[in-house]
Parts: sequence; structure tokens; C-alpha cells
Amino acid sequence: MKCILANKKESESVHDVYLRTKDFFYDASEFLHALDVLYVLGLVNIKDDSGLIEYA
Repeated sequence: MKCILANKKESESVHDVYLRTKDFFYDASEFLHALDVLYVLGLVNIKDDSGLIEYA
């Protein structure tokens, strides 16, 4: 989760974040679990209309 929040950029899509951090995760499902935890903790939000990530 730390690697997702490190070097974050505004207006990133989930795909952009995955490409930026894929070397830190075993596979895409591990990335999605980390993103889910960040969402539950309120540290990220994904806009429904654009699919872009907003960081808290």
C-alpha cells in the first residue's frame, strides 16, 4: 500500500497506478487488495464517472 501512496499523481487511473507500481506486487490481485484496503481506510476514492483516483 505504501508504494501506491508514494509518488502519487493527481488524475491517475487505476490502470496508471498499476503500471506505476506493478513491480512491487506479486500479481494484479495483490494490487487490487491493497487498493481495496486504501479505499476502506478512506485514503483513496475512485470517481465513478471518470475512473480516476482521488487521494485523501
